[in-house]
Amino acid sequence: MIYRRKIRCTLLEDGSSVDLNYFVVKGRKEKPVLLLNAAIHGEELNGIEVIMRLLEEIDPAKLNGTIYAVPIVNILAYRAGSRAEPRDLEDLNRVFPGKKDGTATERIAYLFFEKFVKKADFGIDLHAGMRGHLLMPHPRVRYTNDYMPPLEPFRALGTEIIFHNEGKKGMLTIEAGKIGKPIVCFEIGEAGRLDEEYIQAGLKGVKNFMKYFGMLEGEPEIPEKQILLKDYLEIKADCPGLFYPFVKPGEVVKKKQALGYIRELPTGKKKIIESPKNSVVIGIRSRPPVRLSTTVAWLMSFEHGEILPQMKKGIKIKSKILAEMEKRKIEIR
Repeated sequence: MIYRRKIRCTLLEDGSSVDLNYFVVKGRKEKPVLLLNAAIHGEELNGIEVIMRLLEEIDPAKLNGTIYAVPIVNILAYRAGSRAEPRDLEDLNRVFPGKKDGTATERIAYLFFEKFVKKADFGIDLHAGMRGHLLMPHPRVRYTNDYMPPLEPFRALGTEIIFHNEGKKGMLTIEAGKIGKPIVCFEIGEAGRLDEEYIQAGLKGVKNFMKYFGMLEGEPEIPEKQILLKDYLEIKADCPGLFYPFVKPGEVVKKKQALGYIRELPTGKKKIIESPKNSVVIGIRSRPPVRLSTTVAWLMSFEHGEILPQMKKGIKIKSKILAEMEKRKIEIR
């Protein structure tokens, strides 16, 4: 059975209620419990559509376990069409586990953490790049000095690249992980728009995860070789103007390869932007106007990475990125 419900988070100035709408899908077994959520940042839309399509497709009679699905967590930011709630301006993904008597954002975080995260065995937290920041589909493994997450849930999405980088206190994946609830941050596309290519990639990743952990029948598609990368690079504009990219998210680039150019304004001169290292393009700027120090590309270099051993389960598929690396004679150090 699929149930649609809502729960109150807080009240606004006029006394109106701020409610979280959510769905519960009960399968033929109670366990495991999977939490699916999106729009922790209110303008990140692809994940909302991924969840809604999964709910359309799922057959509870063939589901092993229970799904709690919260398509829009940051409801106030979503209504405003912004990343954060416009009054308190707090980043919801920096205040978990929240406060029962805090700001509107902190109260949303508290209720979400208490009512959903603590009930789950694991989860997928769907995100997208900020506006103008188009990201290839990939999970982000965040760690701190006192927390290192297991890689298996992140790898179960079936992506070729696994992003590994230090996180910050208050992030959902970190705070949930500390209480034994592995939540996978899954980046797909760009905020402020719906993109079918990235919606499909997100849906495939969620289904792979569910198949890997036995919630759906069938075998997940897992690359025979997945790459864990740790060297995150932001390539910034050193002149103002209009940025024209030559590459797309997911492409392999060599050191000194042109990523694009900036047409300087008002002179009209072209300034080529090069990759500083052999890398994969995690994200590219999709909005042409740039100022000094605007990031135009996001890379993960192959200098600090490793090829992970094969997963125990799944249909093994070839890695396109590794094939391209071999073709271009790029090695992981």
